[in-house]
Amino acid sequence: MKYPTINQFKGMLLACLMGWICSPLAAKDLTLEVAKEMRGDIDVVSEALDHLLASSDASLVEEGQSADTALERVAEHLDHYITETEALQASVGAYDGGKQYPAASTVSIEDFDVPVGATQVHVPVNLDKPSVNSVVAHIRVYNGKGGRANPDKTQAIIFRPGDPLTKYVSFDVSGMKEGHNVKALQSSVPDGAKRGKSGILITARPGAINKASADTSRDAQTFQPLGELSYSVTGQTVQFDDKGGSNMLTTALAHGRTQPGNGETGYYGTVEFGGFKRTEEGLAISTRRLETPVSVGTPATAYPFLASMLSGYRTPETQFKYGSVEWVVKMPNRRGSWPALWLLPIDGWPPEIDVYEGFGYNGSWKFNSDLSTNLHGGDKGVRTFTRAAMRMKMSDFGLANTLDSEFHTFSVTVTPEWITMFVDGVETMCYANPFAGEVWYPLTNVAVKAGIDSPYEDGSGDMILRSLKVWRAE
Repeated sequence: MKYPTINQFKGMLLACLMGWICSPLAAKDLTLEVAKEMRGDIDVVSEALDHLLASSDASLVEEGQSADTALERVAEHLDHYITETEALQASVGAYDGGKQYPAASTVSIEDFDVPVGATQVHVPVNLDKPSVNSVVAHIRVYNGKGGRANPDKTQAIIFRPGDPLTKYVSFDVSGMKEGHNVKALQSSVPDGAKRGKSGILITARPGAINKASADTSRDAQTFQPLGELSYSVTGQTVQFDDKGGSNMLTTALAHGRTQPGNGETGYYGTVEFGGFKRTEEGLAISTRRLETPVSVGTPATAYPFLASMLSGYRTPETQFKYGSVEWVVKMPNRRGSWPALWLLPIDGWPPEIDVYEGFGYNGSWKFNSDLSTNLHGGDKGVRTFTRAAMRMKMSDFGLANTLDSEFHTFSVTVTPEWITMFVDGVETMCYANPFAGEVWYPLTNVAVKAGIDSPYEDGSGDMILRSLKVWRAE
């Protein structure tokens, strides 16, 4: 074999690294075949690198060692992707046409020791098996016997599909004399997973070693719309009526104006109910107590609250098989309100993709900070699985807890393999797509699930829509 010169080698290595950095791998658009080709290219460069490292020129050897380290990192990322994608392809049959989803992973922590006098502890957090969806766990370290947490706090740790099964989260501590300890636990059930062992002791022992391994996880994606822009409106330009049509959203669900199966107590009003108002900030999608409840069905069920809905199920410009949707909104904060940004298929529920839900009927829900996503699978009106993530917070992703006081951008991209959610351009959740081939449309609504005697008047019952966009790749 004729080995390259050092300048040729640098070019090869740079091309390989740039292929990794600039490739759509991070956006989950790289095919398995191309990934394997890239992995083969790395092997070729690695062979040339071996020749370089055998050089008698010390400067070349030092440069080659740095390059070798970088190349190993690239190869490791590709190996993770190839393994993950092969496993995903092998599991596709387990989706059973969108009626099943692989079993959730389990997150556990175990007792461990740290050196005497440690001022920081690195908590290993373990998944029992690879997950086809993101997992967000919350670990708390607090005071124990003699040991002190500085401060007592809870931190999020995120496993994305393809990440290592063990990751570390670090906390500052003090008072760790021999035999002293601090305590740790999983403060909640992990999002997208089950909770395994939780309460542990972290004990100071002579000779103990506690170091965090290098994190080889992939970086969080940033939102890049997929496809061509097919629908774009603002709060001032969005068109809607009670029937829907081309470039016209409808104020009703595909099946009507009530959701009794959800325990909702709001009636999705027609335009004449006044649930939509254009403002300087955008379109207010409003809820309130009605002066006279609306009676529906036989025997009649009374709905004492107005809910409001904008749906694209009759709006072809909003419908897509693969692509992206982006909402810019400010959320309500009225107790009993249930704002949501979601996707449904034109063939009927289920499936369902929940990009955001605000569970205002839950007393512990914090409108300013809390996030929730979910997948619902099934067929012909029967739900057979969900995979919820409903304990995440904006701060887990470095975002401000201002959902009800400032505008934020919620996005979702659907590809044949993945469903990925973003807030303010930052990836929050990623799911393997069990619904390949469905044609989706967006829904934007504020439901009501308040007690019939609730005054329903605290805070704001309005979601403000600044803009809605849809991109279609297919």
